Amino acid sequence: MAVKPTRSMSERTFQNHVVDGFEKQDYTYVPQSQMDQNFNRETAIDEQTLIEFLIETQPKEVAKVERQYGVRWSQAVIKRIGQVIADKGLLWTLRNQVEMAPGAKFKILYFKPRNDLNQTAVEHYRANRFQVTDEFHYGTMKDDLNNRIDVVLLVNGFPLVTIELKNHQTGQTVNNAIRQYMTDRNPKEQVFQPDLRSLVHFAVDADDVYMATELKGKSTKFVPSNQGNGKDGGGNPPAAPGKFGTSYLWEEVLTPDSLLDIIERFVQITYREKDEHGKKITRQARSTMKAVIFPRYHQLRVVRRLLKATREQGPGHNYLIQHSAGSGKSYSIAWLAYHLASLTQDSGDSFFNSVIVLVDRVILDEQLQGTIMKMPHPRGMVAIAKDSAGLRDAVNAGARIIISTIQKFPYIYTQTDTAGRTFAIIIDEAHSSQSGEAHRKTKQALGDHSGFNADEFADVSDNDALDWDDSGLDEDTDDAALRVRNELNAQGVQPNLSFYAFTATPKPSTLETFGTVNPDTGKPEPFDLYSMKQAIEEGFILDVLTNYTTFKTYFQLVKKSDEDPKRKASRTKQEIMNFVKLDPSNVSKISEIIVDHFHDHVMPLLHGDGKGMVVTSSRKAAAEYFRYMQKLAAKTEYAGVKPVVAFSGKLDLGGEDVTEETLNGFPPSEIAERFNTSQFNLMIVANKFQTGFDQPKLCAMYVDKKLTGVAAVQTLSRLNRTCAGKQTPIVLDFANDAATIQAAFEPYYTQTDLDRVTDPNVIYDMKTALDAFQIYDEEEVAALCRVWLGKPDESTMPEVLRLLGPAKDRYADLDEDGQEEFRKRVGKFLHTYTYVTQMIRLDDQPLFKLDTYLTFLNREIAPEYEPEESIDGLIAVTQLRIENKGQADISLTGGEPVKNNAGTVGVGKGGDDEDYLSSIIDQLNQLFGTDFSDPARKFFEGLMTLLQGDGKLSQQARNNSRADFRTPFDSAFLTALFKSQSENADLFRRLSSSQEAMQIVQESLFNEFYNTAHRGKE
Repeated sequence: MAVKPTRSMSERTFQNHVVDGFEKQDYTYVPQSQMDQNFNRETAIDEQTLIEFLIETQPKEVAKVERQYGVRWSQAVIKRIGQVIADKGLLWTLRNQVEMAPGAKFKILYFKPRNDLNQTAVEHYRANRFQVTDEFHYGTMKDDLNNRIDVVLLVNGFPLVTIELKNHQTGQTVNNAIRQYMTDRNPKEQVFQPDLRSLVHFAVDADDVYMATELKGKSTKFVPSNQGNGKDGGGNPPAAPGKFGTSYLWEEVLTPDSLLDIIERFVQITYREKDEHGKKITRQARSTMKAVIFPRYHQLRVVRRLLKATREQGPGHNYLIQHSAGSGKSYSIAWLAYHLASLTQDSGDSFFNSVIVLVDRVILDEQLQGTIMKMPHPRGMVAIAKDSAGLRDAVNAGARIIISTIQKFPYIYTQTDTAGRTFAIIIDEAHSSQSGEAHRKTKQALGDHSGFNADEFADVSDNDALDWDDSGLDEDTDDAALRVRNELNAQGVQPNLSFYAFTATPKPSTLETFGTVNPDTGKPEPFDLYSMKQAIEEGFILDVLTNYTTFKTYFQLVKKSDEDPKRKASRTKQEIMNFVKLDPSNVSKISEIIVDHFHDHVMPLLHGDGKGMVVTSSRKAAAEYFRYMQKLAAKTEYAGVKPVVAFSGKLDLGGEDVTEETLNGFPPSEIAERFNTSQFNLMIVANKFQTGFDQPKLCAMYVDKKLTGVAAVQTLSRLNRTCAGKQTPIVLDFANDAATIQAAFEPYYTQTDLDRVTDPNVIYDMKTALDAFQIYDEEEVAALCRVWLGKPDESTMPEVLRLLGPAKDRYADLDEDGQEEFRKRVGKFLHTYTYVTQMIRLDDQPLFKLDTYLTFLNREIAPEYEPEESIDGLIAVTQLRIENKGQADISLTGGEPVKNNAGTVGVGKGGDDEDYLSSIIDQLNQLFGTDFSDPARKFFEGLMTLLQGDGKLSQQARNNSRADFRTPFDSAFLTALFKSQSENADLFRRLSSSQEAMQIVQESLFNEFYNTAHRGKE
């Protein structure tokens, strides 16, 4: 039905374009009049087309039933097909055979063969009937008899796809099409019932595509199935000349090949696991169906793009997939796993021997595991590695799909047989662990260890590059040389391993390890993007920053002791902040704010099922908050608040050992499940459940913990899950400001970009800087590696420690600053070496041996912190006020690159200067105190300016000991104080009338002045 040239902008003209588009993709157009004759509304099948298909493709089976049923054989076949579909569902029937007496087995659809080796299979596939019709009559009920669907796609007589079209030029949009499905399409009609006939329904205009898999009247849920607009979020890219923005639907998504591939390997039916009485359902049938899962556009795109790239590039490549929460990542991963497992070469051989799905959690992700296991597959195709031995056996046995955690590989990397084998490794939530030791051991376990890549040495005339000169070495050294070779072989990209890494928040290491280099910028980028912005705009997740309220805590501290001990400043400041957080006045005030807000504003949400999470800074804080909130929940005015606490391990709380179980009264394994019921609605957490926890009913989060970077995004993203009736989530933040949170989210709102790439040569600059300290020499490094990398025996450990002795002695001869710098440089070298060797292979034995040596030395020179008196007995909180700073304006734009801190040679100078406790307290009071606020801070800054303007005083500070400098400073301090009295007369009077206050200020300024003078001297 070719579109005639016309100036009409009617809906019918748009419809003609769409039908013509399907015809160009090899659909046969069937006019309405003919379809009305062929389509049986009672069976909802084009029976004539179905019977013609069966006669052409399966004549022997037709002959069987014809002998049994005579001239009515076709009615018997259609009746039997209907029975099977009613029981098992349409999808099962399309994928399997329909069996009937007398032993006939019919296939009602042939899927495309993986290759052309079986000519009969190819012919059967080509015999499928693909039809497109318009103005389709479907109704069997009185009110539906004359209703029509704009466009319907049929395969072998079954209406599988319905499409309603709207045209902006007639004043209607895709939303009108959605309302038409909701209000004018009776879900009881057979053609609309899920997994009975149609698998999916599309609402389409010239710009947008929405889809639904089940019609439920006004409760029908349509979701976007747009391409996305690159980094700009939802919608579709601008239309190409002569096309519509939605032309991809008929030119790409619903072409015959694509539609059958979707039916065969994408569409999934989920089933209820329990009946209305709570009894487990074991039989999967259409009567126990829960939902039909049809892939969204980006899910199709990423799987197909990855398959295409894998076919073209072969094994040995890395791919980074940046897909936001709300992208349906579990299904994308499961679909990719099955597609890769069935990917074949032209010869018919499997492309990969095994597909391994890795999660970065000690306990396997139940949702991902369940999604993979529920997809149709032959018995034994999927192996779940519950322990290291199970992983080893699955790898060695060549299981097609293996599900495991990455943490198991360090235990089995020497026990796998992978020579000549290829692996596809799909990583769920790819973060720093996949660019560290666990990732290195994964590559050692699965990489082909038969030697270096021969093609890399094609120009080498001899075999020195492939072999080690082991002449004159003992047996243990030969073992060491073999181990060094295997370690070096595991560096960089492995020729037999392809990594497919999924994450919503790629760190710099993730981008550099798995990203695809953009030739124009030289920087790594995600291979495929479904951004946070697109997910929010399409309504698959909620914006957690829209309703964000911050609080500021002001407090006053006093010393309880006459002593003024020296302490490390930065550590002490952190101790003080922790002390304040656990102070009963702080715990009570914040708990009261949270419980009062939760009771009034959150608990009533979702028809009384609204839930909240309290994120605390420590396990002790979580326990203290829980205990106080339990007391509040017992009050009548807070009836209905039901707190539960979650943290790991055991802690001492007031001399009592407490755990989750002792506080909650039930095992930790039940927390998530019970929180999903009405038993609990307010969860107080410390790290646990802060990431990776999926609870759609979570409507509010109360944050009392410093959050930055990826941790902030992952924590707050617990709130972004959608739920029926859930509105904008609520955040009350007691510990962070809006600017910090915005900075954390910006790099991950659209595509995550890297500010700079790491130069791998930096590792040699780091080595040069370390060599200059002359702490170790090559012979000592080599000796330790011979022991450690050779065959282990009872002397290995003491001998390694003995060989570290000379370096430890030389290290001890360094002054304190030298030790600190060397220690930092060692740590940075070790981190960078691991980082660089994930990206490229460094064919450098001496560098690898130095890395091995420094790994041990680093543990021996770790700083020992002298125990300090607990801060608890030295200070007290005298005043505390929590002020609501109002709703923050946090709007994201994206495009802010993530900062790459890897690959710099320098190390920062030690910043933990010793200072007096009274000065530290004073600094905190100036920053947070209700008494010493901004005017006071300016007053003290003015005092310091006067003092530092005295050149003679500064010279005395540099040339005298701290004790000798006391006298001139005290005199100068009093002079400056009286000069400044008019700047803040009230504060001057308070200081003058309090000997203790005067002493605190004077002591603090003395230490600050003296330390500053000596830093300048250095």
